[in-house]
Amino acid sequence: MITIREDKALNQLDDFVISVKTRKELEEWTIWFLKIAEEHNLYFKQLKCNFNIEEIPILGVLVGRGEIQMKNNKIKVVKEWKTPTKIKEVEIFLEFAIFINNSSKISVIWQNTTNR
Repeated sequence: MITIREDKALNQLDDFVISVKTRKELEEWTIWFLKIAEEHNLYFKQLKCNFNIEEIPILGVLVGRGEIQMKNNKIKVVKEWKTPTKIKEVEIFLEFAIFINNSSKISVIWQNTTNR
């Protein structure tokens, strides 16, 4: 993860995201970003570029409109989880819950780090 200037443009693996509140800001930061890229001889395939979108999928979640949402197909298993009736089933569920809890802590650390 590389953060560039005031947390406006950030790089997630090979994706660049510009997070702003207004279309005017988006235009200004996009032009700034593309100038910096050009200065460093970085070029992008137009077919792989998306501009002026309100939601983007990153690492299995949808980010946009001030929210982070899991994709429905990712939470289907949890929604359809049957009530455990055996000790082993309870253990499996608890292990999963601990994993989710730790993931949410990482998410909070991420949000605090990026001031989001």
